Amino acid sequence: MMKKTNLISILIFLISISLVAQEKDSLKTRKGQVTFAFPVGSNGKSSLNYSNNVSFNILYGLNGGINGAEIGSLFNYNDGIVDGFQLAGLSNINRKYSRGVIISGITNICEDSSSGFLTSGLLNYTAGNSRGFQLSTFNITNKEFSGFQLGMFNYAKKLKGIQFGVINIIKENDKGIPIGLFSIVKNGNYEIELTGSEVLSNINYKMGIEKLYTVFKVGYSAYKNNPVYSLGLGLGSKISINEKQNLNIDISTNNLMYDAKWKEDLNLLNKLDINYKYKVSKQISFLVGPSFNIYVTKQKVNGEYGTIKIPYTILSKKWTDGKMDTWIGFNVGFSYKL
Repeated sequence: MMKKTNLISILIFLISISLVAQEKDSLKTRKGQVTFAFPVGSNGKSSLNYSNNVSFNILYGLNGGINGAEIGSLFNYNDGIVDGFQLAGLSNINRKYSRGVIISGITNICEDSSSGFLTSGLLNYTAGNSRGFQLSTFNITNKEFSGFQLGMFNYAKKLKGIQFGVINIIKENDKGIPIGLFSIVKNGNYEIELTGSEVLSNINYKMGIEKLYTVFKVGYSAYKNNPVYSLGLGLGSKISINEKQNLNIDISTNNLMYDAKWKEDLNLLNKLDINYKYKVSKQISFLVGPSFNIYVTKQKVNGEYGTIKIPYTILSKKWTDGKMDTWIGFNVGFSYKL
């Protein structure tokens, strides 16, 4: 008997703080609602029939829509349009168009289209088009995305904006730019290069788009009768001159391992390569161009700093536990377009 009395008291309290916009609810809109856990709330079992200006869900709520603000400790679910501010501890789930600032601890799921600022701990998912700013571990837009996606994994069927993450995937690139370690773009720029320079021979793999691609580098040389291996990472851009000619501008950092041994001491070759490419065939190009080098090392071989043979220096600087050398070199080689 006591439990029933307490439940009735809670229901009366919840209903009493609801501000009703229109007594007859002809437009099915209300100024506010409070729900403990559906259907225990001021709109009761009919809550899906109402759009609210202010919505507060103590545990979770199922409502018709929002035109204002909604807060839920666990999750918010709306069957209609959401326009405004939405905050949930776990998840926001909206079946129709969502616009505004949408924040959750784990997931934001928009089954239609969305626009504005979406941020969550794990996933932002939009089934339709989306525009604005998305911040999460995983950002997924099933159709066109316009704006900025920031996360570990970003996906858009079509991109008009920027993706910044570890893995970026675009099925149909239009005017978008993916920036990341791995950028997978349909009909994008994928190349393998074999190059030689005054200090290293390299195999380079490029992936992304022509405007901006990632460069993975593996190199080999020898110094003092011992092998020198290098692992590098960089970014580059292709500038088209005509159908057969273009310029590639790449900037990279390469870690050098003398005698195939990894050491904690700094040993980096930083490069700016400007290569002219001429297409010999549809897939094969010849490349040549200058290279601007900055070599910084704290490793010694036979009492001298350095693990590569430097041809000459434009600027050289030593300090107590290291050395820096700069010079202009060259690259020559071939590339194969995948």
